[in-house]
Amino acid sequence: MRLLRVVCVLLGVCLLLYGTATAAVYWTMRQPLERFGAIMRHVPDAAMMILPFAPMWRRVRAGSLRVGDAAPDFDLPAMDHTHNVRLSDEYRERPVVLVFGSYT
Repeated sequence: MRLLRVVCVLLGVCLLLYGTATAAVYWTMRQPLERFGAIMRHVPDAAMMILPFAPMWRRVRAGSLRVGDAAPDFDLPAMDHTHNVRLSDEYRERPVVLVFGSYT
């Protein structure tokens, strides 16, 4: 009976530590990327294998856009760096297709 009680207490402590660590990493993921990186560089690699890092990351960084929503406005330097291109200006003149990724 005593052994069972010790095992239950140890299991409870482990679950509490796991939940606390998961909540701490989730909170860290919600920080700006610079702060997130500064904190996560101190987290051991083994934690990434134990904690549900990937599902939490997908949830936190998913954004709020849905299919059919207008793209957020932004501007970027042109390929030749002579001027900036603003999405809203281009869209007023002609349809715009955004392609993300690499074709190399």
